[in-house]
Amino acid sequence: MNLEINGKTIEVKFTIGVIRELDKRYQIENGAAKFGMGISSAMIYLRQYNPVILVDIMEALQSGQLKIGKSEIEAWLMTQDVKKLSDDLLKEMGKQPLTKPMIDQFSKEAKKAEAQATN
Repeated sequence: MNLEINGKTIEVKFTIGVIRELDKRYQIENGAAKFGMGISSAMIYLRQYNPVILVDIMEALQSGQLKIGKSEIEAWLMTQDVKKLSDDLLKEMGKQPLTKPMIDQFSKEAKKAEAQATN
């Protein structure tokens, strides 16, 4: 999957570097320990159609090679279908080798919680 923004391409590939960048942005602290929650947070925010996570993901996807700045991404997002883009990114995360196990586990836990809530 690629995103075209004003003639520039962002390859949607969830590498260790991208995951690490998202983990830096979305951390929880327990005493002196910090835990990266980037992919977990991204899954939740994408399901809520939160546009802020879209900017964060697009910046993380460019880690080490920023071609498109935040203001350009934000302006582009104003012209996009945020719901469709969120769904597309979530589907892509579910296909890629480093994020697929997390997406599968999250979906499994969500279904289990939903089943418990209806009982």
